[in-house]
Amino acid sequence: MSRVVAVAVLCLSTVAVSPSEVLAQTSSAASTAAAQTPPTPGFLTSYRFHLNALRLNPDNDNFVWDTDFGGDLDVFDLQYFRGNVLVNFETIFGRQIRAIDPNQGNYTVDLSAWWRTLIPDAELGLTFHHVSRHLSDRDKDFSIAWNMLGFQYITPLVVAGWDLDIGYRLLKTVRRSFVDYTGEVGGSIQTARTLNRRVSLIAAGEVTLVSVDSTELGRGNQFGNRIEIGLRFPGRAGDGEVFLSREQRIDADPFDLEPTLFTMAGFRFLSK
Repeated sequence: MSRVVAVAVLCLSTVAVSPSEVLAQTSSAASTAAAQTPPTPGFLTSYRFHLNALRLNPDNDNFVWDTDFGGDLDVFDLQYFRGNVLVNFETIFGRQIRAIDPNQGNYTVDLSAWWRTLIPDAELGLTFHHVSRHLSDRDKDFSIAWNMLGFQYITPLVVAGWDLDIGYRLLKTVRRSFVDYTGEVGGSIQTARTLNRRVSLIAAGEVTLVSVDSTELGRGNQFGNRIEIGLRFPGRAGDGEVFLSREQRIDADPFDLEPTLFTMAGFRFLSK
């Protein structure tokens, strides 16, 4: 019952915060979070790959396409405990200098130690989270990056025929450069419902609170939200997805420091 209540609270929080009024620090988050894995004792026991491409629709020539590719790997598995490495590379394309103008490259690296709890399929993780942001074909002689350390919790749930994957995170900034972030709290939910053997309906939502040092840029804590709906087409070695998404992102332009609203249509490939 407590897990059902947690799901209801997260769903209501995701819907109640309008995407036109909030900020989100994530990008393509529906595919870049480490998922639960079954116990398989050994070395290099599992691997998952993702590739996303999204067409953005803001009134800004700096943001036309958003692509992500990466994966996560269980380096070792000790039955009740596993070590995971997640890497993602995001490229932002605009049309400011040329028709296809890659202007940002953003790296994410997560090092996590996951404990399989007494709750079936639920896992609690200790995570080191690193993000660095880089410009393409533009001058920048300083670093934009931050490191965070904290906890994540992920658990699956089935409600009325819907397969849910629920995640929470609590992270504290331990080092930063050219950002004012001091911590992050968030929750996410992904769901799928099989329509027939060829297609499933998918949806996802995320809520984020990023705390900041108000003495640096004179702004308060930042709130975030992302909502996504689409279809999944299972294949032999992986799944293909098409989706629509709505997001307003914190500091999409690292120098503008203003919220940017994205309405996105995209596709995603996921390995099994």
